[in-house]
Amino acid sequence: MKKGVIIISAIVLVLAIAGVAWMNLRSDKMTKGSSTRKKVQMSKDAFLKSEGKALKNAKGEAVQLKGFNIGNYFVQEFWMSTPKYTDHVTCQKELEEKLTERFGKEKTEELIDTFQNHFFTEKDFDNIKLMGMNSIRIPFWYGTFTDSEGKWKEDAFKRLDWFVEEAGKREMYVILDMHGAYGSQNGSDHSGIDGREEKMKASEFFFGDNAEKNQELYYQLWEKIAEHYKGNPVVAGYDLLNEPYCTYRYNTGMTDDEIHKLLWDVYDQAYDKIRKIDPNHVIIMEAIWDSWDLPNPKEYDWSNVMYEYHQYEYSNYENENNTQITSMERKIHNVELSDYDVPNYMGEFNYFNNMEAWTEGLKLLNEHHFNWSIWSYKCMLENENWGIKRLSQGKLDLEKDSYEDILENWSGLEEANDNKNLIEAIKKADSE
Repeated sequence: MKKGVIIISAIVLVLAIAGVAWMNLRSDKMTKGSSTRKKVQMSKDAFLKSEGKALKNAKGEAVQLKGFNIGNYFVQEFWMSTPKYTDHVTCQKELEEKLTERFGKEKTEELIDTFQNHFFTEKDFDNIKLMGMNSIRIPFWYGTFTDSEGKWKEDAFKRLDWFVEEAGKREMYVILDMHGAYGSQNGSDHSGIDGREEKMKASEFFFGDNAEKNQELYYQLWEKIAEHYKGNPVVAGYDLLNEPYCTYRYNTGMTDDEIHKLLWDVYDQAYDKIRKIDPNHVIIMEAIWDSWDLPNPKEYDWSNVMYEYHQYEYSNYENENNTQITSMERKIHNVELSDYDVPNYMGEFNYFNNMEAWTEGLKLLNEHHFNWSIWSYKCMLENENWGIKRLSQGKLDLEKDSYEDILENWSGLEEANDNKNLIEAIKKADSE
């Protein structure tokens, strides 16, 4: 009898262990996406180039890019992520410095890996694909690859390579967006460096004694990126510089000619350096904020480029008097009035709280053949319609909260609520 009981007990134990293992495997697949899904690599025929005002693949077929920005992934913006703004930590650079000061380099890397592992997973790629989207704009900063002196990190491309590979499996394009250049191009937290009330002074990419050095590091970084991704059809294009000048565009004390020359010379040098390495990928230049902030590409002999614009009408979130749509119509009109023979890209925008405005506004971009990517995919629950996925985690004080509390918070970021009304409004725009 005792022998029989022992045997039965052993069998029960084995089955229990097997059950736990199966549940862990299932949980991992739910978090990371099924590892058994069919891998569909993007064909070389999908490689995009600009032709007149359209993007076309190697077959000569016009392609309109539609998708989301994955804000926060490489560069956290605390207003839409889980850290609080505190006295000494308001941006990605200070986040990494504070965590390193408190916990050491190794634990800081573990925390950042945890954030990225759970913030955006294979399930999210699948979700975007199921919504009918064909592209993702991924913001990064120089700190993704190097330190502030240009010293390269080990496996600097590992995570971005994973991102590009997973998008390619689902036949989705990736726009590589330089959201934060060395020294910061706008002194805003979304560049990874926050100048707080001194944003122009903090923009050491353009101004100050270190500007030349920072620009040289920036060119070197784009050369490395171009070398790494040349020939890759998943990469739709190189987005050279996110929102240069940004909030102080119209109060620099400089003339339009001066501020244009400063930016356009950077674009021209970056263009030339990339083209020596990669003659084929689309190069994307951003206006700050309107079409007159970009030159006729013929003046610089630029080819295979796309021009990018951002649009946020903050004056009326509810779209009273059709404010959101009228504002976008005005932006589109000014772009078309410039009549540059390049594809147009609304790289960031949001129609805020009115769902009819979302549907009508997306249809407007489609009718005018703009490529587009919504800001953003995931945000905090209190951010309302800034994302189709909304986090309900509590906020973190990175100056005080423990390593364990931060780890637990960032380990749960894959759990997000669907913004169902916004999802349906977006889908409706393409179904009508």
